[in-house]
Amino acid sequence: MASFILRGARRLTMFAGLCAGLLAAAPTMAQGYPERPVRLVSVTSAGTGVDDYSRRLATYLSQKLGQSFVVENRPGANTIVAADHVAKSAPDGYTILYGVSSTMAANPALYKNLPYVPERDFVPVARLNAIPNVLVVSATSPHRSLDELMAAARAKPGTLNVGYGTSGYRLFLAAVHEAAKVKALDVPYKATASVLQDLFGGVLDYTVLEVSTATPLIQSGRARGLAVVGPTRVQAIPDVPTLAEAGVPGVTLMSWTGLFAPAGTPAEIVEKLSRAALEFVESPLAMEHYASRGTIAYPAAGPELARTIAEDQKEWKRLADVAGIEPQ
Repeated sequence: MASFILRGARRLTMFAGLCAGLLAAAPTMAQGYPERPVRLVSVTSAGTGVDDYSRRLATYLSQKLGQSFVVENRPGANTIVAADHVAKSAPDGYTILYGVSSTMAANPALYKNLPYVPERDFVPVARLNAIPNVLVVSATSPHRSLDELMAAARAKPGTLNVGYGTSGYRLFLAAVHEAAKVKALDVPYKATASVLQDLFGGVLDYTVLEVSTATPLIQSGRARGLAVVGPTRVQAIPDVPTLAEAGVPGVTLMSWTGLFAPAGTPAEIVEKLSRAALEFVESPLAMEHYASRGTIAYPAAGPELARTIAEDQKEWKRLADVAGIEPQ
C-alpha cells in the first residue's frame, strides 16, 4: 500500500510539473509566434472589397509580426466554405479567418445544419470595420431612382429579379423589402462576381453591394446607385441618398468584418493577433483607406466582438422570421 501511494504521489508530482512547464511555455509560445507563414482565409473571392481589406491587413500583420500573412480566398456557400475550413483547422494560430457579419450572425438564422457553430468553434480576435451597403442597378436600367424601382416591384410583385452573393445580403434585402412593402424574386449566387455579371447582362434587375464594391462601379458609370443601406451618405458617392432620404426609412443595417481563430487557439496568440489587428485599424493608413472606400473603422477586441455577434444573431433571426425565410 505504501509503495502504491508513493507511486501515485510521484505521478501527481510529474503531472504537476508537466502542467507548470506548459504554463511557463505559453508566454514563450506567444513571444515566438509566428514562426512560419500564417494563412488568412477570406470568405470572399479575390477582387471584392472584403478581399481588399484582408490583403491590406495581411500586409500590415506581415510587417508588424515578422512573418508572411498569406490571404487564401475560399468563397462559396454564403461564406460557409471558408468558415468550415478554418473551424476544422489546427488551433495553433497559423490558420485564421477574415470573416463578415453574415458568417457569424446571419448564417445561423438561415441554415438549420451549419457545419460550424460560431460561439463553439471560433475565438473572436478583433472587430475591424463596418461596411454600409448600396442598392444598385445597371447603368442601362430603366429605373433611375429607388422610388421608380420600388414602384415597379409593387406593380408586379415577385417578378423583379434581385441577386445576392451571401446570406447577409439576402437579409439586407429582406429588410429593405419589408420596409418598402415589396416582393421580388430572390436569385442566390456563390460569389459577387457572378452577381455583377448577371446585373450588367440584364438578368438581374437590382442587387445590394458592399460600398467598396459599389463605389468604383458607380463612379465609372457602369452602375447606378439608388440608395445607401446605412445611416449616412457615403463621402465617395455623395449623390446617392440613404434609404430614408429615398423614402424607405427604418433600415440602418451595416455589415462588419472581423478576425477569428479556431476554438482552442492559445489565448496569448489570440491576444497578440488582436493587438496587432487593432493597431492596424487605428493607423492613419487604414483610416485613409476606409474613408476612400466608404467604410467605417469599427475596432473592438474579442470580448466586445462576441457581444456584437450575440446581439446581431438575435436581430437577424427576428428579421428572418418577419420576412418568412425558412432555414435551409
